[in-house]
Amino acid sequence: MITLIGSGNVATWMAQRLQGSSRFPVTQVYSRRLENARRIAALSDSEAIDDIRQLKPGNQLFVFALADNAYEAVLPQLPFRLPAAFMTSGTVSCQRLKNYADSYGVIYPLQTFTKSQDMRAMEVPLCIESDNACRFKSQMWDLARELSPKCYEVSETQRARMHLAAVFACNFSNAMCRIAYDLLQEKGLPFEILLPLLHQTVDKLEVMPPAEAQTGPAARRDENVMRAQLSELDDERLRQLYRMMSEFICGTAII
Repeated sequence: MITLIGSGNVATWMAQRLQGSSRFPVTQVYSRRLENARRIAALSDSEAIDDIRQLKPGNQLFVFALADNAYEAVLPQLPFRLPAAFMTSGTVSCQRLKNYADSYGVIYPLQTFTKSQDMRAMEVPLCIESDNACRFKSQMWDLARELSPKCYEVSETQRARMHLAAVFACNFSNAMCRIAYDLLQEKGLPFEILLPLLHQTVDKLEVMPPAEAQTGPAARRDENVMRAQLSELDDERLRQLYRMMSEFICGTAII
């Protein structure tokens, strides 16, 4: 039986994936806001609590799906030492759980989640890390495989590097799409016109490394086009960003 501690995107995905699971039923959900705990608990017909002192000691596995900056406040409030605790963070060391659990580790989902969506069919690679003496290591892997068929054992430094890579690949690229959205909106153009281009960009990465997939004026070192596009940007922040990205591409382009 599992206790979920947290009510954000990752906790919602886990509850959706474990809905109806006979091997790993979620029986309790904690959140500082009871309405959030109830929303997730409804997926598994489990108990919702907003007081961490109400955690049930009978459960064996406790999964922390918290924001990285929340562990410092939540862990000292635990009412008893946990038999096994797993965090879902990409950056927090699992050693943070050492003083609060007999066995501990990380099940880090390398994916972007939005809790307003149905995420049950989403492809989610999982990065697995555990302490050397983890008595629940086999259960942790069984839980991970229940959540996803793609599970990878990683070290703490590898997990941190994966998170860093994900920030560049996902968060920064989405910020670029936000800029593109605004640029199109200024001229009354729909963002959907870029979607086939974005799909093709991702599809190419299935068959070639990013360096070979790179195209555009910077990759061609087309100074005339780059100067013209810079002149279209009124925001100096975007001009600086355009220059920085173009310089990076020019310096690494395969010609």
